[in-house]
Amino acid sequence: MEENLQPTSNPDGLPAYYINLDDKEIVSSFRNFDEERHFELFDREVRNPSSRNFVIDFGEDSAFCAFDLRSDSIARLIQTPRPPSLHTRWINIWIPYDQKDTLHALARNYDFSPRLLALMCSNPVPPKPKKDLRRRKSESTLKFSKTSNRSQRSSQGSGPKHGSRLDSEESVGMEELMESTQMELVRDTSHYHIVDEVWHWSSVDWGRRFVCLGYNSLHGVRTNKADLGHEDLDERQDVPHGKRVWSWLLLCDDKTVISISEDPFPFHDTQLRSHELRTLYTIRRNIINVFRQLSKAPTPLHDTSMVMLPIRNRIGNSELETVHRSTDSPGLLFYYLFEDWYTTYSLVTRRDHGYASELDRLRAEMLVQADLHHVDQLHHIGCQLAVLKRVYKSYELIIERVLKKQEATLASLKNSHIMSGFASGENSLEVSQEPQLPSLGAQIPETDSLLGVSLSSAARVRFERLKDRILLYALSEIQECIDQKDSLVMMNFNLIAIKESFAVERLTRVTLLVAKVTMLFMPVSLLTAYFSIQFVNTTFSIKSYWIAFGVVLGLSVGGLMLFSAVSGTMEGRMMYRPLTRIVYDFSMRVLWRRKRKVY
Repeated sequence: MEENLQPTSNPDGLPAYYINLDDKEIVSSFRNFDEERHFELFDREVRNPSSRNFVIDFGEDSAFCAFDLRSDSIARLIQTPRPPSLHTRWINIWIPYDQKDTLHALARNYDFSPRLLALMCSNPVPPKPKKDLRRRKSESTLKFSKTSNRSQRSSQGSGPKHGSRLDSEESVGMEELMESTQMELVRDTSHYHIVDEVWHWSSVDWGRRFVCLGYNSLHGVRTNKADLGHEDLDERQDVPHGKRVWSWLLLCDDKTVISISEDPFPFHDTQLRSHELRTLYTIRRNIINVFRQLSKAPTPLHDTSMVMLPIRNRIGNSELETVHRSTDSPGLLFYYLFEDWYTTYSLVTRRDHGYASELDRLRAEMLVQADLHHVDQLHHIGCQLAVLKRVYKSYELIIERVLKKQEATLASLKNSHIMSGFASGENSLEVSQEPQLPSLGAQIPETDSLLGVSLSSAARVRFERLKDRILLYALSEIQECIDQKDSLVMMNFNLIAIKESFAVERLTRVTLLVAKVTMLFMPVSLLTAYFSIQFVNTTFSIKSYWIAFGVVLGLSVGGLMLFSAVSGTMEGRMMYRPLTRIVYDFSMRVLWRRKRKVY
């Protein structure tokens, strides 16, 4: 096997392993990934929207990469054993619905289930306005009702000679209705339709040669509102602001990692616009970072601490560390492709972006002027946070299932060709002394019969750390925002109630003012009415009227002030404390001062 690594006469130093595959595309596409001149070309290709796939074979001392391979070339690669110095392989596929031959080749080699392969090959759901769908439903229903009414009228008036024609018309209407209903059912139950409706949809599948993760990844990019209709915009208010992309991630037993990503813009025939290119780069950010970290050539942001990955670049060179590198690399690559912690950080935990700042903004607006439209905004924020919470709970469940150890059961060992762990560990001499039973097939060790692929300890401890991070930095932040949202809803109603109480107080003050004015001028009005009466042998002078007017007005003002002081409504203010409470507080204050003077 070491002879296959010797470079041939080709100028790029390509190992004989690739040349012996007898594939011109492989020879012309694979280049040394650690050389700077080749890495610059590959770095542009990984950011190119038209790139379809790439394959990287790497070890501790060498790495080789190729882009846009055909399905037969990939099939030839995965069917041929790699040399030991290229111990890990990464196959990344974009636009999977357009590379079904490649997916079939992978499925045949790694023994995917038919359902898993069908899900991977699912076609994207075409965008259809809801108005057209409703119109199609109404037209089909109207056509069926017309056909049924026509058949009923004809059967009542025409007699039996037209029965065959009516049956044919009715069957045509039924076929059209059944066909439209079936098409809508297929569309509503397709894989990409489900993952778009249920954002926390996830899948963990095991095979004899692989473990497969399927999940929605959320990327913190703003959706362009100009591309959405009013109905879609209303629906998107209840889901997080960002771009949802479905991803498949597989770890195979031959140290191959396969990543498959949904096309975020499947129906764009023309060149992507600027904001779509930014969205695409945001979606590929983690893949690009892992891609760059696999090369030993000088790369952008190579020395940045937050993006450094210990897959090929290590510090220690001890014998124990060197021995485990070949077994750790596939699991580490599998983990870092799943992690994508920057997306979580930008969606939830950053204080300058996201839901915490939105809640702070609503709180500031409520303190200025509380209104019921704030409750509606808080409702949509609560729906988005609930979706995010379920998404991160699905990540936690995925990690738990990946870390769960598969164990053989008694049912799997009974009446099968699987040897138990004890029997498989016995030496051949002891087995030969026992009587041989007739065998119906080959005997398989118990460890080889278990589903899934075992992770190295380096990958397991990182998955456990990621689970702790999800609990501490994602789910706890989301729950805190949900609690803050609930408290803001209660605060909004309390502020509205306080505002209404102020309005009632203002109305009460106005009412009291009007009542006092009425009470003030009522005695004067009665006095004026009295002086306007013509009594017999009685006359009133102007001087006596104004004297009586002044006396009555003064008594009215004095009585009104006395009433206001006693009732606590002086100057129209409401009585905040009863008169008895005021007297009690005043007496206690006087007694306390006297005691201080005595002591």
